[in-house]
Amino acid sequence: MRIRPGQRLIQVLLVWAALAVLPLAARVWLPELAAPALLAWAALGLVGAAWALDDLRRLRARPTPAAERRLPAALAVGIAHTVTLVLDSRQAVAGEHWLVADHHPPDDPLTGLPRTLAPSTGHDHTEVRYRYRPTRRGTVRFGDIELWLPSPRGLWQQRRRIAAERRVPVYPDFSPIARAALAVDKSRGRFGARVQPRRGEGLEFHELRDYQAGDSPRRIDWKASARRQRLITRHYQDEQNQSVWVLLDGGRRMALPIGDLTAFDHGLNAALLLAWSALRQGDRAGAMLFSAETPRWLDPVHGPNGIQSLLKGFYDVHPADRASDFSQAARHFHGRWRRRALVVIISRVQAEDSDDLLAAVRMLSRRHLVMVADMELPEQAALRHARVASVDDALRVTADAHEQHLRRALHARLRHAGAQLVAATPDTLAERLGQAYQQLKQAGRL
Repeated sequence: MRIRPGQRLIQVLLVWAALAVLPLAARVWLPELAAPALLAWAALGLVGAAWALDDLRRLRARPTPAAERRLPAALAVGIAHTVTLVLDSRQAVAGEHWLVADHHPPDDPLTGLPRTLAPSTGHDHTEVRYRYRPTRRGTVRFGDIELWLPSPRGLWQQRRRIAAERRVPVYPDFSPIARAALAVDKSRGRFGARVQPRRGEGLEFHELRDYQAGDSPRRIDWKASARRQRLITRHYQDEQNQSVWVLLDGGRRMALPIGDLTAFDHGLNAALLLAWSALRQGDRAGAMLFSAETPRWLDPVHGPNGIQSLLKGFYDVHPADRASDFSQAARHFHGRWRRRALVVIISRVQAEDSDDLLAAVRMLSRRHLVMVADMELPEQAALRHARVASVDDALRVTADAHEQHLRRALHARLRHAGAQLVAATPDTLAERLGQAYQQLKQAGRL
């Protein structure tokens, strides 16, 4: 336990040092008083030292106040959360001040700690609140709580550490995903919520009900109508319990920062929205991380609460310093999952991926419905409308136009190979992917 002098002790020492001028002055002007003055000054120092040592002894005998930290069981990246330190102030002395620090994760330097406070002597506990905003998914560590306690006379301060270590998971922020899901629901209404007749695929019988204006005559159940003596129509719903798989790229290209997040975080948000949409529609959702240090496989879950399993399975993963290998991911998935499913590959597609990605799409298309979600950088989208004011601008726009031409050519080859394409910037990818899933459901292709 570290001990340091308090401000009051420093002031006392300065006063005592200033009094040393008196014996020196007496030696010059009153020599007969020099020796008594020096003895008096030394005696005063000894009394002060005894006084300070007694204060130090009483500080060392003072018990460490109890303390605890209160914070949520899980945190969301980018969201400020309130952390409360509860300190036992029953032994606090009126007028004293404590210096409080918390060994929180170092990614947020704006918590306002350490903080000096006057503990409440009229209550059993004193609370200290601060805001902590995690900047990275995964598990964060909160260490011990630290107090600097003053001695009874205020001459010393002693550091006390209170064991309070705790590890807390930091999940993706689900609020943008929920907003994107709301936008998908609204767009679904624009597409038309009524299920249209299809080729006998993707529909399952839902209910019989009385004929209503606007119902198709082809849906009238004549046998049921004859029994009930009124028109009865058959109604269908999208076939449920289908499988939706997200193959999320965990290669080095996804580590690119885009705004406050990485491309991987944007892709993960899109994957979570797609999974949540599937679960809400009665389908099952599974996920696979490929091209990472440790590939991860999450078996399909069912029901709205299944999103928690996907969050727990992916909250601590980050892109690795590896090249994206689409064909290897396709072989791994093809060997583990045999039933037909919607397989969505989320990545930043590049022109050099052509052969590898096409091979993966062709392999998966033999058994599954394949969708490729291509993340376009906002800078690339902005260049299409950029003003050319210099030669450098012209060269930059020309280079981007060539890159976009190669990208569109690859998109055309992927469509020809049987894949659905969703190309969008990171801020719209989640919504566009959710809309594409809803359209496939309404078209009876899933």
